[in-house]
Amino acid sequence: MNRTSAVVRLHLRKKLHWLLVPVAVLMSSFIINVLIGAFAEDPIYTGGLSSIFVYMMAMGIVTFTQTFPFSLGMGIRRLDYYRGTFATGLLTVFVFAVFLFLMSMTESKWTDYWGVRLHFFELPYWSDGPIINRLWIPFLLLLNMFASGFLIGTYYRRFNKTGLLIGALVIVLLGTVVSFVIGLNDYWANIFNWLQDQTMAGLALWTLPITLLFAVVSYLLLRRCT
Repeated sequence: MNRTSAVVRLHLRKKLHWLLVPVAVLMSSFIINVLIGAFAEDPIYTGGLSSIFVYMMAMGIVTFTQTFPFSLGMGIRRLDYYRGTFATGLLTVFVFAVFLFLMSMTESKWTDYWGVRLHFFELPYWSDGPIINRLWIPFLLLLNMFASGFLIGTYYRRFNKTGLLIGALVIVLLGTVVSFVIGLNDYWANIFNWLQDQTMAGLALWTLPITLLFAVVSYLLLRRCT
């Protein structure tokens, strides 16, 4: 446990990368949209919120590639590194989820969309349902993005550039084959109808088993990383 907490402390030394940079990127986009909204006549619906999700995926990739060799050199076991890194990811994701929840409430309940009818943190479909959804939905999605980034990082470390290229080609090939089979059997309409019937909460729950799968595969790859 002490070594796991040491890994957490190792990561949190870079508060700039884990917390400050993503918030700065998100708020920069927000401020620009507020300024645009001040001169716009119609309500503004923006996708600027997506930046923090993309950043969490990038952190999953970069964190592993930058700190894993150093951790092994310090005598930290792979299991402890894995636990500590995911614990740091969980903590960061929770902080961001609370932040997005508070900003959503501020936007929709307390400022009347910042006085310029800007929908940045509170969006149709995304924010539907009970208010608590605005907390746990971002949490699950951010965690999924971090886990996917960590999986990419471990895969790259295990198989290097050649393996990454081969993996990308395999994914493209499988995607092409699956798309062909779906189109051949006229399943696209059924898939789109199913998606239309889903709520944002329902789709977010579907990411949970995917996140767990990413976490397990990441650990299996990490055990063989040098």
